[in-house]
Amino acid sequence: MKKVLLMVALALTTLTMSAQEDSKWTVKAGVGLSSVVGDDVEGVENIFSYKVGLSYDLGISENFSIIPEVEFANKGYKSEVVNGDINKFFLQIPVFAAYKFNVSDNMKLAIKAGPYVAYGLLGSDIDWYNGGSDNIFDIDERFDAGIIAGLSLDFEQFTVGIEYNRGLTEVEEDCDAYNQGFGVTFGYKF
Repeated sequence: MKKVLLMVALALTTLTMSAQEDSKWTVKAGVGLSSVVGDDVEGVENIFSYKVGLSYDLGISENFSIIPEVEFANKGYKSEVVNGDINKFFLQIPVFAAYKFNVSDNMKLAIKAGPYVAYGLLGSDIDWYNGGSDNIFDIDERFDAGIIAGLSLDFEQFTVGIEYNRGLTEVEEDCDAYNQGFGVTFGYKF
């Protein structure tokens, strides 16, 4: 019985080590556009947004990975009722499920999607056209959760991709408006 348990433990260890052979850390940065969408949204325009973060590619098999990330992400929009852009800065944690396949000997294409949660750390002060001033988080919710999906091309130590995220929690209580963003990302694996 001890020999069987030892063989099972050895087999599991070997499988775990081979599955994690391609696991890598990635420093990532991205730029894009963000806005809010929904039935209660009028007179809103996209603004420039960005994010920086760190991810870990946990290779489950040769073609499948789980990729958790920690990001500092800027989201926001331009509104006709506010003087200037509305910027919100979040600590965001997406978790991707990624399917990868070889495009060439040293290049892989990854199709990835998953949930994210985010918490608002900083928000811009907004000046209303009709007078007065507020911090955006005096009005908008600090918590955001949604879905994120994308494609990335991995070659050697570098990765480049596109991502789309859509909030599923209301930006403001009882308001049909949700965060949305689209952008390109660049990363370096180490």
